[in-house]
Amino acid sequence: MKKLIFLIIIICVSIGVWFLYSEIFTEQAQYSDKVTFEIIRGESVSQVADKLAKEHIIRNAWLFKKYLSFKKLDKEIREGQFEVSSPITLARVVNSLANPTQAETTITILPGWDLRDIADYFEKNGVVSSTDFLLVVGQSAYNYKIAQEIAPVIEGDWKITIDKPNFVSYDGFLAPDTYRIFKNSSIENIVKKLITQRNNQFTDQMYADIDKSGHSVFEILTMASILEREVRDSKDRKLVSDLFWRRYDQNWALQADSTVHYAIGKKGNIFTTVEDRDSLSPWNTYRYPGLPIGPISTPSLDSIMAAIYPEHNDYWYFLTDNEGVVRYAKTLDEHNTNRSKYL
Repeated sequence: MKKLIFLIIIICVSIGVWFLYSEIFTEQAQYSDKVTFEIIRGESVSQVADKLAKEHIIRNAWLFKKYLSFKKLDKEIREGQFEVSSPITLARVVNSLANPTQAETTITILPGWDLRDIADYFEKNGVVSSTDFLLVVGQSAYNYKIAQEIAPVIEGDWKITIDKPNFVSYDGFLAPDTYRIFKNSSIENIVKKLITQRNNQFTDQMYADIDKSGHSVFEILTMASILEREVRDSKDRKLVSDLFWRRYDQNWALQADSTVHYAIGKKGNIFTTVEDRDSLSPWNTYRYPGLPIGPISTPSLDSIMAAIYPEHNDYWYFLTDNEGVVRYAKTLDEHNTNRSKYL
């Protein structure tokens, strides 16, 4: 009897060992000459495993994680572009993680750009066509709600996008910075890299202070995007932030020229005409009180901090003169005087 039990145990262990060996070293996830995949900075082992399983590059996400742990590669997953040639086995996928294969290039996203600017930049620099980029991130100043459409959705584990409405683009959610990307990266992976950077800018303390302010993260990004385009200096941004939030609380029109420019696609001139301000776009803060329905630019961290931490003041009006100096006023009469004097 004992010999029979021992024999059964030996058979079960042998089957288990054979199964593991087969799953790791011989079974192929797909029959291709080669596959490529990309790991972006900040992705966890679980996220990588789930992604590779979804893309049929590995057969079993759980076993992939266990094998990584066995090989002591689970503590730090390197970002990069990876290539695996046939046979596409789990062991070969894991071994490829030590050797990123593709050439890199540099891109720079400037604060204040909207998605149209980024699309033009990408096309001019041969990163991706503007049309393909906007298909992924959505159109600037396009109201998907009125059009009875849903804006593009980019899947990712980001806290920053939780309260993003489904009727606006990803304007404001891509962090301005200089990045190293792989030349053959997909549009989705490039965008995810930029959103991940934005997500990483927000600390737990910032989230707590936003919650305390009574505003949402989306409202903060929207306000920051206006501040980025309205004033240049950090001190002015904090003052104008307080001014705008008080107007918001009083249900006043913000009357920010930058929102009108965004709505009608106007570049260059910082001023608006009467015709510009007649636009029916929900981004027109001359026509409609409160915030526009979404961000108008890619704000810097400085503008985000100004939106979260405004500097209290008694001004209700401001303008930027021809020299770029911000002129403040407490009353409409003072503001009109400034208009006559400085414009």
